[in-house]
Amino acid sequence: MSHRPVRITVDVAHLREGDNDQREDIKKENMKISICHYSFHRAWAAENWDACRLAEEVKRIGVGAIDFHVGFLGSTERAAEMVTAALDKTGLELSGLSLSTNFGHDDPGRVSKEIEKTISWMRIAKEVRAPVSRIFGVPLPSGLAVHVRGDGAADEARRKLKERVAAALEEVTREAESLDLVLALENHHGFPATAEEQVELIERMNSKCFRATVDVGNYMCADQAPEVGTAIAAPYAAYVHVKDFARVADESIASGWRLEPRAVGRGDVNQAACLQILKDAGFDGFVAIEYEGHENERIGVAQSVEFLNTIISNGAHMFTEINECR
Repeated sequence: MSHRPVRITVDVAHLREGDNDQREDIKKENMKISICHYSFHRAWAAENWDACRLAEEVKRIGVGAIDFHVGFLGSTERAAEMVTAALDKTGLELSGLSLSTNFGHDDPGRVSKEIEKTISWMRIAKEVRAPVSRIFGVPLPSGLAVHVRGDGAADEARRKLKERVAAALEEVTREAESLDLVLALENHHGFPATAEEQVELIERMNSKCFRATVDVGNYMCADQAPEVGTAIAAPYAAYVHVKDFARVADESIASGWRLEPRAVGRGDVNQAACLQILKDAGFDGFVAIEYEGHENERIGVAQSVEFLNTIISNGAHMFTEINECR
């Protein structure tokens, strides 16, 4: 099979101008809000939380679904039991079981071990009936600086990286098909970073069990407008993360600015436009808040929930009012 690069042009000028009729239309859909485990990662560590305590906190702030992250659950031995107990105790829905995979190692042995570990967690996801499992290609650390494409040798290195990642993804996709489990590849300021890179890999896998996690904020890490990235990846979306970043001047890096994480609605991501794009593409799954700000997590997550509920419940007029007061 020949795999051609994906080239897509998206006109989102009308969204940037703020088409109120389209934003108002969001409230006609019953979008399902969830909270990502990572939103409370500091409290989890500092206060020695377990899965039940996390689920109780999500329920306390009025959200009906939760995403557990395998990185915080320990080994696979008791993970399914812990997740099931937390859901049973609180009555929350499970929006996903998120994996943080890294298939970019040069050493084939390390890649094989990563594939084995991933498949073990995929089986846990199936056991707890997760509707989707988020995965990465290569989650390169970025310090929230802008992802910059190289040239020459750097481009060749990225091409080789893409082939290693694609080969590993083909293996886990075959396992996902046998489990009837949906894997959702996230754009995560590594590879893939842009929506075009996501779509290229998804089309290469050519499987109903391999789709996209559209992280609307992370497109900014690749210097891609969130509305543009969302529009490209939306037809492939099985899961959505909402987060927010603000562009902050920083002359110490080549771009002249860096990204600072904020509560949803307090940064530069046009959340309403992104949600409208997803709705128009037919997405009807969970929209999970992934708070990464530096403020107290209870405050930041609550602010994010309030803002997202405002968009969904009240439409464009309240959205515009909140942004004017930000």
